[in-house]
Amino acid sequence: MRLDTLLAAKPRTLSFEFFPPKTDRTWYTLEDTIGQLVQLGPDFVSVTYGAGGGTRAKTREIVEHIQQKTGVTAMAHLTCVNATTAELRALLDEYAGAGIENLLALRGDPPKGQTRFVPTDGGCAYAADLIDLIRADGRFATLCASFPERHPDAGSREADWENLERKFAKGATAAITQCFFEIQPYLDQRAWFAARGQQPRIIPGILPVVNWAALVRFCGICGATVPERLRALLEPLADDPRAMRRAGIAWSIDFARQLLTAGAPGLHIYCLNQSTAAAEIVTALRVTGALD
Repeated sequence: MRLDTLLAAKPRTLSFEFFPPKTDRTWYTLEDTIGQLVQLGPDFVSVTYGAGGGTRAKTREIVEHIQQKTGVTAMAHLTCVNATTAELRALLDEYAGAGIENLLALRGDPPKGQTRFVPTDGGCAYAADLIDLIRADGRFATLCASFPERHPDAGSREADWENLERKFAKGATAAITQCFFEIQPYLDQRAWFAARGQQPRIIPGILPVVNWAALVRFCGICGATVPERLRALLEPLADDPRAMRRAGIAWSIDFARQLLTAGAPGLHIYCLNQSTAAAEIVTALRVTGALD
């Protein structure tokens, strides 16, 4: 099902994100994870796309597998990196031929070894350009990325939100946020749009907190802030993995509950190809009625 149709019919959704495995062994792990999480009834799932298109074939393979084997609506990520518009159009043909009809349009991170994004000659410089190209094709529903705290390359969060506004104007049906760990940036972003008479669908992306070192490393890469309250809670537990995980999952559940109570139109959980933490969060929210 196209996500523009699905989202129009559902005021609140649950979705998961996976990434292409690098080995046969991790493929089997991912297959098990997908099978377990599908039992939680997600409305859709997404599959990431490596820098420079390095996982293009695997991304398509996983999306096809999910749609054919589970019946769950799946979305493939697509970036501007290292591709001309002609190559991107060819890729759209490839995806459409595989029965894929949902895309998450991203500018993309610089390829490994590069410190900044450089547009490809004859390609798309921004996600908004990619959304334009996909909309002109007409065969896909398109979502985009949102950054409540701002994209690392943006001059300010308001400048970044203006860019998000352009992506919606170009035809993005909804946005999925980069991970963040306190509710206020999300509320500020929604208030900014509301002040302009807009209520776009912005789905919070949730990264389950299960490991302190991994959290700090991930936030360093993506530019997300680790709140001082979270740091004070978890840093003293860094050498006690079980206690750290319990506290981190409790934080994640409470954070997700706050977002839903504030009117978030669902949750998109970054599973990191593991099922346990995501399942714990969803189950806890459903037991209390926070996630219908």
